[in-house]
Amino acid sequence: MELTIVNERENPLFNRKELEVKVIHDGGTPKVSEVRDKLSALKSFKMDSFVVRSIETGYGKEESIAKIYVYSDPKTLMRVEQKYILKRNGLIVEKEEN
Repeated sequence: MELTIVNERENPLFNRKELEVKVIHDGGTPKVSEVRDKLSALKSFKMDSFVVRSIETGYGKEESIAKIYVYSDPKTLMRVEQKYILKRNGLIVEKEEN
């Protein structure tokens, strides 16, 4: 899997950088966790300070566009991002009720 930053912009309202990343991959669309691990290793982002918001792949293509939000601190991330995005990125774990 290869990652290339296509677009980067500051969003001062939410204290974050919004990245658009081209993901070139073999086979199906990569998992959010795979993109997070690769991006963390590539750009030295802390795992608790960014989320993969979405990964979109065109039909039959082996490249995707991922939207990444990198926050200045984890508290802002937890306050701003929706619960399902936090779960998808592995930042919170839902408790099972018996």
